[in-house]
Amino acid sequence: MKKNTSAVSVIGGADGPTSVFIAKKSHKRTLRQKLDRLMYQIRKTYVEKTLTSESHSMDEVMEYIVNKYGFVETDRDCSEIAEEYKQMRASFMMLYEPELLGEYATPVKLRGESPEDVKYCLKQNAERIKRAMEIPTTVFDIDFHKYEKAFDDTNDNMDIIIEKKYGYIGGGASGSKKLIREYHRIYKDVYRYYGVTEDDIKNKTRRYTDLVRVLSR
Repeated sequence: MKKNTSAVSVIGGADGPTSVFIAKKSHKRTLRQKLDRLMYQIRKTYVEKTLTSESHSMDEVMEYIVNKYGFVETDRDCSEIAEEYKQMRASFMMLYEPELLGEYATPVKLRGESPEDVKYCLKQNAERIKRAMEIPTTVFDIDFHKYEKAFDDTNDNMDIIIEKKYGYIGGGASGSKKLIREYHRIYKDVYRYYGVTEDDIKNKTRRYTDLVRVLSR
C-alpha cells in the first residue's frame, strides 16, 4: 500500500493498440482537468519556443542511460523480456504494417457499450494480436532493448525500453513517490538528450511532437 507505480511511454500515436477504451460522448471536464490542460498548454508553448536542435542516435542514448544513470540491459533470453518483445512487435506491426494481418488489418472498433459489445471487441482484439504474433520475424521485426535500474534492499526499480528501428523510448518505475519523481526527471532528460534535428523542428515531425509532449508533462 506504500508503493506507487508509474509508467510513461511515447509511441507517436501507438499508445495502447492492444487496449480498448470506452468513453461517454457527453463528457464535461472538471475544473481540475481544465486547469491541468491549461498548464500543459502553457508548458507546451514554452517548450516549443525554447527548443533547439541537438540530436543523438539511439545507440548514443543507450550508452547515455548506462554511463550517466547506471541502467543495465536485461537478458534478452529471459522469458519476461521475450514476452514483452513479442507484445511490442505485435503492437508495432499493427501500427506500421497492418496489411500483414490480412482480415485483421483494420483496428477493432467498439460497436456499443454493452457487456456483449465489449466482450466481442476484446475477443476480436485478442485474435488480432494472436495473428500479429504468428507473423515470422523474417517478415516483420523490431530492435527491442530493455534497461533496468534496481535498488539495494528494496523492491524499487526503474526501466527504460528502447526500440531502435522505429525510434521508441518508453518505460516505467515502481516505488516511493520520490523515486517516481526521480524517474520522470530521468526520463525527460533521456528524451531531451535524444533530441531533434533542425529538420524535425521545421517539419514538425513525429520525433519533434513526441519530444514536445514529453517535456511538457
